[in-house]
Amino acid sequence: MVDARITRIHSKLAALPASEKAVLGPPLAEAEISAFEHNHGVRLPEEFRQFLTHIGNGGYGPTYGLLPMERWVNRQTSMEQLAESFPIVPDLDIPYGPADRRESADSFAGAIRVVYRGCSDFTLLVVTGAGRGRLVEVNYEGFFAPRFHTDSDFLSWYERWLDFILTGHRNLTWFADQMSGNEAELVAALLDDERPTRRRAAAYTFITHPAPSTDLPGTLLHALTTEAHPAVRETILRALAAQGEHGRDLLTTALADPVSGIRSLAAILMTTRTPHGWRLPAHRREILSRYLANETDDSVRDSMQRALNLT
Repeated sequence: MVDARITRIHSKLAALPASEKAVLGPPLAEAEISAFEHNHGVRLPEEFRQFLTHIGNGGYGPTYGLLPMERWVNRQTSMEQLAESFPIVPDLDIPYGPADRRESADSFAGAIRVVYRGCSDFTLLVVTGAGRGRLVEVNYEGFFAPRFHTDSDFLSWYERWLDFILTGHRNLTWFADQMSGNEAELVAALLDDERPTRRRAAAYTFITHPAPSTDLPGTLLHALTTEAHPAVRETILRALAAQGEHGRDLLTTALADPVSGIRSLAAILMTTRTPHGWRLPAHRREILSRYLANETDDSVRDSMQRALNLT
């Protein structure tokens, strides 16, 4: 049975403006997919198979677009490697900091490349293991730890991409770290979801979410003061800064955060970009000066002083 999302995706592709140049490669025949699966000893996730047979093979998609079948694996990938389990379980915690530099996207068993994101970054689709069907961001050189997208499968992921385009998200730079949902659904995830990965994804989505309500800055402040995970708090800071001057005014709360990196980020984000360069408004300057007088961490003091040095 054809997934109902296939029809929705066709409709949304047709609704895109011509400027998007939404061209995909011709759909694959079942025999072509089966041959790939036979050669590599795997069966591709059903949602991805349906995309390939009903929508297209490569073309329009995030960043530089979807990769066609001939680029899913590289020449160094053994025939058996895709049948081995992908080594990371999704949603256990938020990866933070650089990955083990001995690992690369080439070394990840159980996944195919579906998007080239530039430099040494790729989006992979897990075909074997606990994360089967999920999308995951990796970097060849280990500059960041692999991190899973929140979407449950390929069709949900691709439809979210189309929804972001059609609803006017202000910037798609953060797409890999964001999630689907309207403001109420995102607030519920941010405040109530037990998984920090999803709370952070909700916060990331508010960085670019179109037409935020006037209540959103206050909601983000509440989330900031009740959030236990520092990586989520860091993302909430970025979401607050994206809400304009009122949001930046609320960043002063984070100057007392127990994590030094968050205090530094708050000081930096308190600045405002103007046609004449970056500025620190007088009322924030006064607050920041008070916190600087009591700050003991040298790296935080440096960030605060750099903000205060702006005219």
